[in-house]
Amino acid sequence: MTEEEKRIDALYSFEVLDSIPEIEFDNITFLASTLCNTPISTITLVDKYRQWFKSKIGLNHTESPRESSFCSLAIEKSSKTIVIERLMEDEDFKKIGLLNGLTNSGFYAGVPIKDRSTGYIIGTLCVIDYENKKLTEAQISSLEILAEQTSKLLELRKRYKSVSKINESLNLKYIELEQFASVVSHDIKSPINNIISLIHIIKRDSENIISEESFELINHIEEASMQLKYYIDGLLNYYRADTINLYDKEVISIRKIIEETKLMLNIDSNFNLKYTTDYEYINCNKYGLIQILLNLLSNGIKYNDKEIIELSVNFSEDSEYYCIKISDNGIGISKDKFDVIYDSFKILNIKDRFGKYGTGIGLSTVKKIVTNLNGKIEVQSILNEGSIFKIYLSK
Repeated sequence: MTEEEKRIDALYSFEVLDSIPEIEFDNITFLASTLCNTPISTITLVDKYRQWFKSKIGLNHTESPRESSFCSLAIEKSSKTIVIERLMEDEDFKKIGLLNGLTNSGFYAGVPIKDRSTGYIIGTLCVIDYENKKLTEAQISSLEILAEQTSKLLELRKRYKSVSKINESLNLKYIELEQFASVVSHDIKSPINNIISLIHIIKRDSENIISEESFELINHIEEASMQLKYYIDGLLNYYRADTINLYDKEVISIRKIIEETKLMLNIDSNFNLKYTTDYEYINCNKYGLIQILLNLLSNGIKYNDKEIIELSVNFSEDSEYYCIKISDNGIGISKDKFDVIYDSFKILNIKDRFGKYGTGIGLSTVKKIVTNLNGKIEVQSILNEGSIFKIYLSK
């Protein structure tokens, strides 16, 4: 590959040719024209067969053939700033000047615009006048500073496009993940529910027929099926948390949200759930709040060895946040586990009151929801006494 081919590749890597005008670049040509008091200023990118103007002052066209390009000639002649005070008296630039309609006088100054990663010159920041002209050292230095800023702008633009492509790829993968979650929900959960139902029928109809050992095996199958169902439910909730819109808020009655949560928890006589609040309504994402309450309260129930389970929810606020404090009298969490309890799929190898291990998804789902709602979460806990989770949701 020739050096010119490498230069063209460097130019193409910016994916800027034929893009729409952008104010950041237009500001630079305006400043260049004003500083040098010239009617024409351009940010010119030199393509294989043409010059194309990312920004221009004093010109109507957006591109022209390379053979009529002052900037193409400038980057062929030098890798540094070129100032041609009497353009029509310069042997090389006079030919280009004639092609551009100049006759007896003219002026051109061009500063290279470089690909900062490779060093190749991809174009120039130039100023042009129809009359002969001199620039001061300060004007030339100003042009060079503006050209350097142009290079940095192009680099930032390039990085932004790269990040945008990554985000687009991630969004596509997320859509695929949502589709997968839908398949999991229908094509995997349904058969598991059928298995659990069939196991119940087998246990009911064969209790006095099969051996005690066989009956115990059926119980193990039922337990494994239920654990898989819990895991899939947790997995779906975890990925659904990504769909929460920070701005999708509504005014919710505290009393009603607690009643809905109670119904979903299916609390019996061994459970006490009370709540206190400084206000009647909260303005937040309803789905997110319900998921937070369900996960933390259900954990307070499952990981609890007390005869009577005590749960409480307190709603308060300050100028920035709604604060939701959820307390239980459960088994507590060791302080050395505080840093890992929110890790996805982190299992602490602790059985709940029903003899089942956790999935390691519940608290990571809570953390994700809180983060998506522009909030924060804190935990306090004493082993064998209980835990307090404080959720701060941005107003």
